[in-house]
Amino acid sequence: MKNLIPRAISGLIYALIIIFGTTGHPWIFIGLMGVFMLICLYEYISITELSGKLHIILSFIASALIFYYYSDYLLGQYSVFVMSSMSFAGPVLFILAVYTIMFSTNELYIEFGKATVGIIYTAVPFGLALTIPSIDLDLGKEVISPEILYIFILIWLSDTMAYLVGSAVGKTKFAPKISEKKTWEGLIGGVIFTVIAGFVVQNYILPDSRFNWIIIGLIVAIFAPLGDLVESKIKRSFNAKDSGNLIPGHGGFLDRLDSFIFVIPMVYLYILLAEVL
Repeated sequence: MKNLIPRAISGLIYALIIIFGTTGHPWIFIGLMGVFMLICLYEYISITELSGKLHIILSFIASALIFYYYSDYLLGQYSVFVMSSMSFAGPVLFILAVYTIMFSTNELYIEFGKATVGIIYTAVPFGLALTIPSIDLDLGKEVISPEILYIFILIWLSDTMAYLVGSAVGKTKFAPKISEKKTWEGLIGGVIFTVIAGFVVQNYILPDSRFNWIIIGLIVAIFAPLGDLVESKIKRSFNAKDSGNLIPGHGGFLDRLDSFIFVIPMVYLYILLAEVL
């Protein structure tokens, strides 16, 4: 109860920042994703105890270059979804990084391995996020379309419903060695409610969207919990409780954005396949 008020206030501020940053001017959105990327990379470096100064410096430089590469698509309004096979490079590299975290953890105890995985794990998702919205005009001002905001909302709904259903009827542990609280019942509950929410977005909120929000809802419901598991695996591998303490009562930014980090490459991959097939 003591931490409830600080937790609620910091959570509200966090949500308002995301709402403002994902519905305003393109530069504000780019700035928000860039700040998230840098903070998450910093927290990842802290968790994994990456100590080599050269590796740290190169990690930030490489991440900035990757982010800049993808920002050009939003500002230049290029269609990333009709490009060559290089369009698949981002999600493929991300999947390889996740595989390394989950099944080849020894690579994370090597400085080069830590740095490489960290760059891909943080820079690629936030870079890919820049390719999803489009730039529209509202009263003569440039604004971005709200797809990223609704992805955040679906993630929050998925996490909330999975927790509530899991707390109420959850008995079968989903991944007890990594996260003791997650259950299959909670996962199924999150899937059902998030897909329903995707149906509402598809038919009543964004009926003219170029994306199928029912499919995006399903992607979010499946991969948001996996994103949490991946970050939990990183923390367990290095005996860390939280990624940081920048959000009072919630931990670090990586703790709050782990689901988003996993969901975005999967949404991007779905959109890419839908556009090119």
